[in-house]
Amino acid sequence: MSAKNMENRPLWQTIATIMLCILTVVVIVNSVIDYKMQPLLNTISQLQQANANKPEVRTINTKVMAEHFALAGYDTPTQLEYIDILKILLDKSNIIAINDEALQFKDSKYALKLNSIETLRQSLNELGIENPRVKNQAQYEERERLQRSILEQLTKSITTQ
Repeated sequence: MSAKNMENRPLWQTIATIMLCILTVVVIVNSVIDYKMQPLLNTISQLQQANANKPEVRTINTKVMAEHFALAGYDTPTQLEYIDILKILLDKSNIIAINDEALQFKDSKYALKLNSIETLRQSLNELGIENPRVKNQAQYEERERLQRSILEQLTKSITTQ
């Protein structure tokens, strides 16, 4: 365009032309940035997915668990139910629990929090999983008998020595 044509143009046309040029530059820059960022976003997504599937490790202190059972007054079937529900919930949460005595370096931040049996039952219901104690009542009675007989044998062997 010649200088004469530019002078004859109304101001709004000049402003509209400049705005369209700026908008075109913004769209092109945005498209280039999106194109360059896509591989990075894909990599981040893959890493997040891989990290989500990675199991988490927690420690269980069996002495603290025994104290919890004693303080709460759980009978043997309830203790067995607690352990079974805990196994199910840990499995569903992708958590690996290990005995803290097996660790050379102990750190309380990885300790598994012990909740009441009611809390565990509620969590099981929220997941829509049937309580194993309700489902296998006869098996729980057999496990209780077995545990009592083992305890009796141990106490007899201790008293005879």
